[in-house]
Amino acid sequence: MKSKNLAIASMLLAASMIIGVVENLIPPIIPFLPYVKLGLSNVVIIIAILLLNYKYAFAIIALKSILVPLLVANPVMILYSLPSSLLSVALTTALLYTRRLSIPVISVLSAILHNIIQLCVAAIMTNSLVFGFLPYFIIIGSVSGLITGIISFVTIKYIPPAFYKSP
Repeated sequence: MKSKNLAIASMLLAASMIIGVVENLIPPIIPFLPYVKLGLSNVVIIIAILLLNYKYAFAIIALKSILVPLLVANPVMILYSLPSSLLSVALTTALLYTRRLSIPVISVLSAILHNIIQLCVAAIMTNSLVFGFLPYFIIIGSVSGLITGIISFVTIKYIPPAFYKSP
């Protein structure tokens, strides 16, 4: 079972990296907020938490947060991506394991936390007040988190148990 989980985790890592690279190639959705992305690779992370466990999800998000910026020639993005991704996966994991909230709601909360952490990193790195963007980031995080959460919910329903359960 361990090798099967490792193979599944490897496929999920590859999928999240492909999605991450493609998202970085798409022009900005909102011109005055050029670093805003939909975050579709987070679908893969939610699936990893639910199908495997949080340890695999943390490994996938950590590797993705380091490798995608290197692949798109933007290594500074690691400083923004890694802490915000790790903390949002921690929140997602905790909330998923409580089973009190739906996947879309958890995804919205996680996306908002991700954006807030990135603003904190930006404030530290640029030594400027970037929190004026917070209302926009909350709205964008809510919309992208909802989309990601709905896609995750639907995707999980269609993954056959034979894919991730041992015989």
